[in-house]
Amino acid sequence: MSATADRYREPHPPDSAPQRLLLLCPSARLVREAVAAGFAVRVLADASLTPEAQEAQESQGSQGSQESPDAPDSLKPAKSPHAPRCPDEDLPPGTPVELVDLTDETALVEAIDVAVRVHGTQRLLAFAGTAALPAVAKTAARLGVTPNPVDAARLLGEPAAMRALLNGSRHSYVPAAQARTAQELPAAVEEIGAPVTVRTLPSSTRTASCPSGSAGERSYLVEQYLEGPEYGVVTLTVDGMHRVVGVVALHGAWHPSSHLFPAPLGERDEAEARAIATELLDLAGYEFGYAYTVVVLTADGPRVVRSRADYPDEPLASLIELATGFCAEAELVQALAGKPVNVPTADRYAAVASYRLPVGRLLSVSGLESISELPGVHRVHFPYASGDDIPGHGGGADGYVLLSAESTQEAAETVTEAGRLLRAEVSRRPDHL
Repeated sequence: MSATADRYREPHPPDSAPQRLLLLCPSARLVREAVAAGFAVRVLADASLTPEAQEAQESQGSQGSQESPDAPDSLKPAKSPHAPRCPDEDLPPGTPVELVDLTDETALVEAIDVAVRVHGTQRLLAFAGTAALPAVAKTAARLGVTPNPVDAARLLGEPAAMRALLNGSRHSYVPAAQARTAQELPAAVEEIGAPVTVRTLPSSTRTASCPSGSAGERSYLVEQYLEGPEYGVVTLTVDGMHRVVGVVALHGAWHPSSHLFPAPLGERDEAEARAIATELLDLAGYEFGYAYTVVVLTADGPRVVRSRADYPDEPLASLIELATGFCAEAELVQALAGKPVNVPTADRYAAVASYRLPVGRLLSVSGLESISELPGVHRVHFPYASGDDIPGHGGGADGYVLLSAESTQEAAETVTEAGRLLRAEVSRRPDHL
């Protein structure tokens, strides 16, 4: 187990640390950790996560859950401690919470301004992808409540900006071209040469080479397809020093449908994956916070596929904690308090086996309880109930099985058995597609 499990925590941050925090779309767990450490916390929450907003979404046909109230804990809906929650769910009493429409830049800027000028906020931390929002990054930099340069999160998270940054430095070079419209895609593909990867860019993305385009029109980044296993590198940066929390073997690197932590990499391959991820953070000028960078180990060396200024989403976040005892929220708070960052050590393997059902309507499912009883299984997440429509790739949440094991072989055996036990009958009738 990592040292984080037994470390001594002082009840209050030192005087030199920022005492007043504004947390944008945090998990309830992070808020609790910060309050327990003595920070004065204010929360800006996504208005779409209110119970009323979620009720409205459900009434429009959101997916049900196979789990019943009396089901074993491992079969109940996955409620990650790392995920943003409803604004007042599980927060310490008295924590100020303000709802904000993340699509309203004026309202977002005003809310941050008030927190700093009226309530004395000294540091803003943004989560769930909000760090890269222009309104957040620019306002935080203008008010001096972030150590990161105004463009750091954008350079990491925006595909075209990240690729231009890397290619301009000759680090992790990948041939790429941007198509301003769908009509320009064939020419861009021809320029790069098949096979390629095509990424849809935000409507606001305009590079210096492609500044034009109609408002709201999609543009595309066409990149050379990268052949090789993918790995996710998780880092925590404090004062510009990047510490690697761990490396995850993603789908295909260890098993066709599973992730594994820690990645069973050779010393050289792991060092190369770590190095290229931290080089990107240096290029972006990233000074503080978690980052998650996906690297492909090609025959020509490591290449960065994508990155973002945040901790990985579920179920990857739970993988690291399950294998090491590392609490991402607690460690971030300790870093804010000016204390040394602890790098976790795994004492077991943790894997997540995901599954997708064919597009159609779910008629029945069985085997979930048997899967939950397999040795080492900690969670079975299946987001559909009989009668639900299965949207197929790109729609809805994946179902998954979270497990731990003493060896990669034991983990692989459990993944195989879980796949054998799951039985789902899906109607493929045209009126169900």
